[in-house]
Amino acid sequence: MTSLVWTSTRAAAEALDRADELAPLRSRYGLPATRIRLDGSSGPRTRSTPAKLREFVEHRWDHRAGTDGGRRKQARLAAASIAPLIGALPSEVAVAESASMNLFSALLRAAGMRPGRPVLAVGKFCFATDHYLARSAADIAGCELRLFDELHDLPELLDERVAVLALSHVDPESGAVRDATAITELAHRHGALTLWDLSHSAGAMLIDLGSWGADFAIGCGHRYLGGGSGAPGFSYLARDRHEEAAGADAFPGAPSTLALSELRSGLSALTGAAPAALEAKAAGLAEFFLRCLADAPGADPVPIPEGLRRGPHVCVRHRHAHQVAQALLGRGVVVDVPEPCKLRFGFAPLWLRYTDVSEAAAHFHEIVRQLPA
Repeated sequence: MTSLVWTSTRAAAEALDRADELAPLRSRYGLPATRIRLDGSSGPRTRSTPAKLREFVEHRWDHRAGTDGGRRKQARLAAASIAPLIGALPSEVAVAESASMNLFSALLRAAGMRPGRPVLAVGKFCFATDHYLARSAADIAGCELRLFDELHDLPELLDERVAVLALSHVDPESGAVRDATAITELAHRHGALTLWDLSHSAGAMLIDLGSWGADFAIGCGHRYLGGGSGAPGFSYLARDRHEEAAGADAFPGAPSTLALSELRSGLSALTGAAPAALEAKAAGLAEFFLRCLADAPGADPVPIPEGLRRGPHVCVRHRHAHQVAQALLGRGVVVDVPEPCKLRFGFAPLWLRYTDVSEAAAHFHEIVRQLPA
């Protein structure tokens, strides 16, 4: 970037930050001044967590806190905080295990609720790292795992054999937001249940599982919910499916007390942030980043399919993606590398500023201009 372009971009970022209604909430996070996290995570913990952990260890640790009952209480409190962020009732949300294990459990439950339908349909790129767990769930349930690539395949894919359709709300590949209401209605018309992965959207988007008519949902706690790397995931089961699912297999696991405390601290920082405002800010950060990225050598942003809108991340193809990510890390910018030639930039709306995005983009430009064509 030339200094003139950088100055102009920086000035625009500062103006956007001054107009940001969520800006005052950033102070709730203990963010090091030398690090910009574009991996969707706030880092190991929020600012208030150490004090809360000291209080817990020094004053509240007794024979009750470490019991299953104590952990269940902490999990219920975390679930009650997550519920309004995803358009759910507290009784519909459970905090336990990782998102991967919750996917496994939800697929098993769905298969048990549709015993005459021997197919589990799972988005190929939605759960790329969890294919082995999805296949294990299918094997245990005596079902066929059917992986599919594109949404336009759904009308042919959905038939009387499909028990459940599992998709990510935000496409991990392109960052596109799927029409969850329309897809859920389509699945229900064919008698299938739906399972939505909210790992790339919860805490950064307006989600309303109730109005979608969703049956199941899962998500992680370590990304936009601010729970840190050890945070447990969450699962959702619609209230009108509780009785039907009562006899289906599930394998819940109780998270550790400290992991729950970490997640609850992250969730407390979201208090007062309207999901609609989070979504608007995340989309604004993503679009601003794309503007800043213009003309970067070798950078090829993955486009959003026509008719869809962008979620809270941007994927960029680059032949030297791993090298770029390492160079960015050396400059204090953390990004994901989901594939050897692809970078993913996540824009957490509560703790990222437009000036952070501008600075990260400037580093990106400087790094790629030094690489061979």
